[in-house]
Amino acid sequence: MRASPFQVLTMSHVPRLAGAALLAAGCALMGCRAAPGSGGSTSSGGPLGSAEPAPARAAAEPLKIAFNTWLGYSPLVLAKERGFLKEGGIDVEISILESMAEKNAALLRGAIDGVGHTADSTVTSAAAGVDGQIVYVFDLSHGADGVLAQRSIKSIADFKGKKVALEPGFTGHFFFLTLLSEAGLTPTDVTVVSMDTGSAGGAFVAGKVEAAVTWEPWIGKTKAMPNAHVVVTSADRPGLIVDVLYMNRAAVQRRPDDIQALIRAMGRAADWYAANTAEGDELIARFWKLPLPEEKETVAGIRFMSLPRNAEFFGTAAAPGQLLDTVRRANDIWLKAGITTKPVDAASLVDFASVNKAASGKP
Repeated sequence: MRASPFQVLTMSHVPRLAGAALLAAGCALMGCRAAPGSGGSTSSGGPLGSAEPAPARAAAEPLKIAFNTWLGYSPLVLAKERGFLKEGGIDVEISILESMAEKNAALLRGAIDGVGHTADSTVTSAAAGVDGQIVYVFDLSHGADGVLAQRSIKSIADFKGKKVALEPGFTGHFFFLTLLSEAGLTPTDVTVVSMDTGSAGGAFVAGKVEAAVTWEPWIGKTKAMPNAHVVVTSADRPGLIVDVLYMNRAAVQRRPDDIQALIRAMGRAADWYAANTAEGDELIARFWKLPLPEEKETVAGIRFMSLPRNAEFFGTAAAPGQLLDTVRRANDIWLKAGITTKPVDAASLVDFASVNKAASGKP
């Protein structure tokens, strides 16, 4: 799970919060309050490819989906704002739940049907007893997350014996542990200075820690520092930090047509955004009540995923794509780090069927 990089709160239990403005926006959106300019408008222009709308059908009971305040989930926002959900005969009630505990509890008691997560967070949710599956990938982080260090720390291998500020148990931690493993290091080779991710970046720029795992705007600020540098970002390791839609397995099994309609609508939204980026940025900024320059800075570090790209990233049960590799890696990393205490069945967390049926246009 993630939140905007423009974080001003420092509650360690709230992963990737969006800052005061976004948090207020999230509270205002409870109960599926849409941004101004919504109301079922239809697409204008832009290639839709394999994500063309399916034939209209009777509207079903709304799916209830919660996410924290993070712009990476905006394909769902755009699908609702542009009327793609309505055209597909599906509606979604969007609510805001900031913490992992809130999301897990709501899924477990059946109050919601799905959540916006990161791929690695689906492992910790499953380990906590949530029975769900990934049905869609919203976006890949492409430079929005990174590892910062003093210039004396030239590579990940140089982190042995060093102290690094990060938020334990969350996406940046998974990213960093993966990099350590690839460099032949273990979690015990570094000392973690525990703080929320935004504060880690601020502490690094202020010279209070020698390294940090964080996001923008701290990555950009570090580039202007003569005695510091960006060691690696998510752009160097695409596919590790991935925002996904994690649905209750019962909902996937009970409402397969609605899940496919939802996936197609978000695919259309990603295509529409690619062809209408300026208008899309305005819609996203308005929905989240963000100044447009801040919205653009955030979105520049992510890549929304089209429906064909989703099908490729998922692969099939017989020939899995990169998504399953990331989930398996998270399963292993979290277990070794002691974040989880038992392994989960990684393959069972990926719903290969829904996205491939949606991409093919076949029921």
